[in-house]
Amino acid sequence: MMEVAAGIIRHSDGRVLICRRGEGRHHAHLWEFPGGKLEAGESAEFCLARELMEELSLPVTGLREVHCSEAEGIVFHFVEGTTSAEPCLTEHEAMAFVRPRGMLRYAFCPADEPVARALALNDPSLRHFFWDFDGTVMDTYPVGVEAFRRAASALGAQLEAADVLNLMKRSVPACLREVSAAHGLDRDMLERLFRAEEARVPVSASAPVAGIPETLQALREAGGHHYLVTHRDRRAVSYLQNAGLDGLFDDLVTAEDGFPRKPQPDSLLHLVRKHGLDPAECVMIGDRPIDTAAGRNAGMLSCLLDEESRFPDDPCELRTTQADRLAGLLCPVPIL
Repeated sequence: MMEVAAGIIRHSDGRVLICRRGEGRHHAHLWEFPGGKLEAGESAEFCLARELMEELSLPVTGLREVHCSEAEGIVFHFVEGTTSAEPCLTEHEAMAFVRPRGMLRYAFCPADEPVARALALNDPSLRHFFWDFDGTVMDTYPVGVEAFRRAASALGAQLEAADVLNLMKRSVPACLREVSAAHGLDRDMLERLFRAEEARVPVSASAPVAGIPETLQALREAGGHHYLVTHRDRRAVSYLQNAGLDGLFDDLVTAEDGFPRKPQPDSLLHLVRKHGLDPAECVMIGDRPIDTAAGRNAGMLSCLLDEESRFPDDPCELRTTQADRLAGLLCPVPIL
């Protein structure tokens, strides 16, 4: 099996070197940790020193292997080192020295992405997890969509469930606004009827999103703290209690607190100030772009739980289609 050495090379100021693969190469235009193929008899450290001089004219010191993994049938040896010099590009189309957290903004090759994420999310580690409610913690969309359809039907509008869900995934105000405009309905009346229908649905009719209870528990056991940020009223607490999740949350913000709706960051910033949190240790997790935008607006990372891959262009730093992958995504094992 082919073996490759890849360098986690830090500049004297702590930034890490990454390079972008050029046109015509495998994984063209994706970023990687520079390096190359081990030749017969070479150690990973010797190979990396040779490759960095050949490809980048870059002298490095303090080389030591810190991680080994396999991807695409190749064994990758990740080697840490330092440099005070500047690379000279010959094979790559671009290079950058970036802070570890900044690597989340770059698209990496498959073998390099887990390592880049582990470096980024352990500098510092994430400890405070902000959660959206509907569609993220609790799977309330099925009953919510039907409640909206009943409200619209009472005013003479017959709606398809898929159409309502598409609008709700943007936001409830967008759903109310667009349905009212399209069918000539009174928006305020539609909202009153919707809220009344929604209130009639027992909390037992909705279950947690699959994988969320285990994720909350795993992150809590790892020393994490959970905060709920929802546009719902305090009935959200009843949902959590019914699902046995209320004891996992340190605090929450609901509609009664009077903060502007997401993507405005006021509700998140309130919790940050109240609990004396460092935004660098916080992440906002939600299923819609308004959730991830709220996180970024609050100066924290954002993570999209996009089970149906509805929002491929959302500029979130982290994303997954499965809730049971969140713990590993948000808290990767340190490699250094």
